[in-house]
Amino acid sequence: MNKVLLAVSAHPDDIEFSSGGTMFKFKELGYDIYFIVATNGENGFKIDHKPKTQRIKTRHKEQLRAAEILGVKKVFFLNYKDCLLKNDDKLRKQIALIIKKVKPEIIFSFDPANRSFESVNLLHRDHRVISEAVFDAVFAARNRYLIPGKPFAVKTFWFFGCNKPNHYENITKYINDKIKLISAHRSQFSEHESMSEWVKTHLSSYTGKYKYSEKFRIVTITQPFVKEGIGTV
Repeated sequence: MNKVLLAVSAHPDDIEFSSGGTMFKFKELGYDIYFIVATNGENGFKIDHKPKTQRIKTRHKEQLRAAEILGVKKVFFLNYKDCLLKNDDKLRKQIALIIKKVKPEIIFSFDPANRSFESVNLLHRDHRVISEAVFDAVFAARNRYLIPGKPFAVKTFWFFGCNKPNHYENITKYINDKIKLISAHRSQFSEHESMSEWVKTHLSSYTGKYKYSEKFRIVTITQPFVKEGIGTV
């Protein structure tokens, strides 16, 4: 069975900005990578004004381009409205069904424990909502009664957007790959050189141990039973 990683974001580009270098490392380790993008990101269009339908189309196209660069197996677009995401039964079920379908060992997503409210961008409502929805969906996916289909138990969370990291991943080798991924999202910046420097300085410089890094709070999920897939809590 292939090793599988599922990264879940609120918007196109969340994964690339937070974890792009680490994604390349897991790809080299032989993981099949899948993305879930919950909203269309149509309200985060920065370069110029376009009609809503065109903004959605552009952001989808950019996300697919980034996925192609990384070698993502599939991007699941849930097509919710940007800035209006809700942690409801529908969203949790959608995520849980995808978990059961692709069977990831590891899930990347925003950290539900971060409630520092120090950054209006990082603590964006959609980021907070998707973090809790993913956490709840992992519980639902391992329960035999909540969601149709055979239970599946995820092993590990890698939470990004954390304010209390317990792990720094060395991405020095992959910094240019990370920038290439972010470059696919051209609607998010107007000038490549300044973006590249900003990524190096502000999004990849978290510890003196490595030249470039990404930060995470890694959580091993305790399973209530020894046998795989018997999540009946």
